[in-house]
Amino acid sequence: MKHILLLLAFLSTTVTIRAQVISIAQARALGTGTTVTVRGIVTNGDEMGKIRYIQDGTAGLAAFPGNGSLSGFETTVHRGDSIEVTGTLVSFQNLLEMSPITAYTVISTNNPAPAPKSVTLAQFNETLESQLISVDCTVFANGGNIFSGSSTYDISDADGYLSKVFVRSAHPLIGTTIPPGPIHLVAILSRYGEFQLLPRDAADFTPGACFFGTDKPTQSNIQPTTFDITWHTNLTSEAYLDFGSSLLLGQTTAITTSNIVHTVTLSNLSPGTIYWTQATSIYNNDTIKSEIIPFATRSLSSGAIEVYFNHAIDNQFVGNKQPGGVTGEACLAAVIQKIDDAQQTIDVAMYNNSREDIVDALKAAHNRGVRVRYVAALNATSPALNPAPAFPVVYGNNIALMHNKFMCIDAGITDKAWVMGGSMNWTDNNIFDDFNNLLFIQDQSLARAYELEFEEMWGSEGANPDPLNERLGNLKKDNTRHQFIIAGIPVDNWFSPSDNVTGKIVKTVETANASAEFAMFSFTKNEIADALVAKYNNEEVEVRGLMENINESGSEYFFLNGQGIPVGQHYQPYQLHHKYVIVDALLPVSDPLVLTGSHNWSQTAEDQNDENTLRIHDSDIARLYRAEFEKRTAENPVSVQTIVVTPFRISPNPAWNSFMIKCDQFDLDTDTEVQIWNQMGQLLSSAPFVSGQAISTTHLQDGSYIIKIKGRNAFAALPLQKISR
Repeated sequence: MKHILLLLAFLSTTVTIRAQVISIAQARALGTGTTVTVRGIVTNGDEMGKIRYIQDGTAGLAAFPGNGSLSGFETTVHRGDSIEVTGTLVSFQNLLEMSPITAYTVISTNNPAPAPKSVTLAQFNETLESQLISVDCTVFANGGNIFSGSSTYDISDADGYLSKVFVRSAHPLIGTTIPPGPIHLVAILSRYGEFQLLPRDAADFTPGACFFGTDKPTQSNIQPTTFDITWHTNLTSEAYLDFGSSLLLGQTTAITTSNIVHTVTLSNLSPGTIYWTQATSIYNNDTIKSEIIPFATRSLSSGAIEVYFNHAIDNQFVGNKQPGGVTGEACLAAVIQKIDDAQQTIDVAMYNNSREDIVDALKAAHNRGVRVRYVAALNATSPALNPAPAFPVVYGNNIALMHNKFMCIDAGITDKAWVMGGSMNWTDNNIFDDFNNLLFIQDQSLARAYELEFEEMWGSEGANPDPLNERLGNLKKDNTRHQFIIAGIPVDNWFSPSDNVTGKIVKTVETANASAEFAMFSFTKNEIADALVAKYNNEEVEVRGLMENINESGSEYFFLNGQGIPVGQHYQPYQLHHKYVIVDALLPVSDPLVLTGSHNWSQTAEDQNDENTLRIHDSDIARLYRAEFEKRTAENPVSVQTIVVTPFRISPNPAWNSFMIKCDQFDLDTDTEVQIWNQMGQLLSSAPFVSGQAISTTHLQDGSYIIKIKGRNAFAALPLQKISR
């Protein structure tokens, strides 16, 4: 986490390979904790700080002189040096590197750099990590602006794929102009969670005219038998679209007239069906093709959306739609009823399962001829699946977590197709005790997308899995449709780790005009925290949150509170297991929405785990989740642990009839005032601030409040709990 840098000592026992040089490819194949010795050419200098990337003829590897390293590495080793280096393999933000460095020798200097490998942004993979690569027709999204330090920049290539360039502090590019047009880009392929490109200096940018697509094809005007596909090219060109109901495509539209914006209308389609498309653009005999992308027609399903919570909600916030239930018993009954109603197919992807009654319902469905397929987590316990049921079960993923909690029923039947989502595992604790939400959506188009995702993990379209074709975790591809119109309601869905879900969450937060509330089990993603802070500080959007794991490495809890955002620690009995954010629930003229699913706001959820996420653009659904949030907030008093963010001290906390604020660091001016705000973002009272003077709370009801101290040279926001004795 960039806000609080934690340096963790490497404590595990290392496995030492005899001190002989091995290839970098061989070294990369060994597990973390192994000490290795390799040789290679250094491809960067101090423009990237202490770290050095080295390559031999087989692969690349990062070398970082962390704690315990032999001194002088970063000042002695330069670009073009041939070195021999010994160190221990560790993983930092998914980048494999050697650290600490226990021995190194500079063999020779001023060697030519290895030839960059020519790739597209879509071809990034672990075998290319830490190597020099080159990408043709690269375009910066903010070309013409100026590079600044410690910043990330979006880029795209000729096929419309996206990636990021990172420029650290004190980099020679700082203050120079971001290339305004297409370039040939040379950079080191590194990782900080996701892949990022590290150019070394301006010589890594070579201008060059080229023909490319400026974005991926997008869908609009979605109807049961027709929709539009639009894409853009940088030059005026002719274009056409291949499409079909399978990856074989099979049908081609007529060539469009020359243009930069290309729109094709597909007609005479079937409702509730996924169609695969590939856009082709032609300029002066230069032909470019997009990736093959799935889109879906609007279904003829009812579009019913059923929302369940396993604990009571605050009914005063409920709009025109009632929840299906607010108890664990109601949630369990709904799951079993949907299974009992299935006629043709049931696909389950469930992290863990201790409920024999749910498995009995699946067994009964299997016995009556329903095709039942089940993906469970390899690294979680599912005692209800032991002994093994008659229906087949796949266990994955073997590098992280199969963390999904979804079920897809009867995707082939228009009025029977259901998708189950939300945060609830099928365990006693998750159903009855921990705080969770559960969703059921009756829509064939959405069900077909979930079925497609399931079959990627399953490895086949049939009743039995195909282990040779199973893809879980970071082996998966972005191959499902993401936009749906369900009974007139826009619904989006994404799967991790293939769909850049963190970016979608950030964009969701950025739509807020009045309010954003979140309830999260785990929250460590800087990008989302930064988006919330920007809304709170720059646009006066009311931002509030509840978190369960506040003390995990990289937690955003203290950072957000330090920025004045009221985020409470959930310390009621049982866990706050939700993963949702609500935007503008009480502002119908905006775009009220809720985003929920299995995806915690963490790095492993983003790029390793199997996860699913739904975003529903509907005021009534958003109000239901707002009602859930308000109930959790009201019953969860602010913990004294939250008061760590400023030199101001508040006591007592919780307070009975008064409290005092003391400050030792700032010389406060006469304009400083203390304000009391409620959790709804309403100012209740204000008064001049006097250090050590009692402030009455007799006018406050029991509950949680935010105390803000504002002056010309100081600002603080501290949580307060008012209680009655």
